[in-house]
Amino acid sequence: MSSFTRNVAFVLSLLLLLPVIAIVAAPPPGPTISTPSISPSSPGPNDQVTVTTTVTAGNSGVLNVTLVYTTDNWKAANTTVVASYNSTSHVATAHIPPQYNGGHVEYYIVAFDGNSNKAVNPSNGTYFSYTVTTSPGTATNTWIELALVAATLGVGGTIAFYSLRPKTRTGSTSASQS
Repeated sequence: MSSFTRNVAFVLSLLLLLPVIAIVAAPPPGPTISTPSISPSSPGPNDQVTVTTTVTAGNSGVLNVTLVYTTDNWKAANTTVVASYNSTSHVATAHIPPQYNGGHVEYYIVAFDGNSNKAVNPSNGTYFSYTVTTSPGTATNTWIELALVAATLGVGGTIAFYSLRPKTRTGSTSASQS
């Protein structure tokens, strides 16, 4: 075998091994985060919302999981909550405090594995979200309160009108004599 043939064989064998070397040398992918679920599924204004999701990270393990949420559409404020993580069940759990009637909450999940690889879910720039439902009695109570305020103002206005109007004397007449 000539030296040229040996060199060509060596180069070809290196070219065949490069994909294997690249796979072995590439860092492992980051953690995998499932689609989260919330409880209660339709939260009201007094409900703390529990967010749960499954996070796996292969042999390196999950280092931490956080939930980031906003109530103002990411304009001025967002809050990061550290989730508890069960390494046996691979379930991460975080809590969002109660929000006001009709409040809109958007959130996403961030996880790091033992190799400092980061994963974000959703990864496409959108967010998970929910809207706080108004309890059925709340709208009715608001209308009743408004009616009571209007009635009180009406009665108060009537009393004020009659008590502040000029008084006329009854039974007295004045006659002028010339």
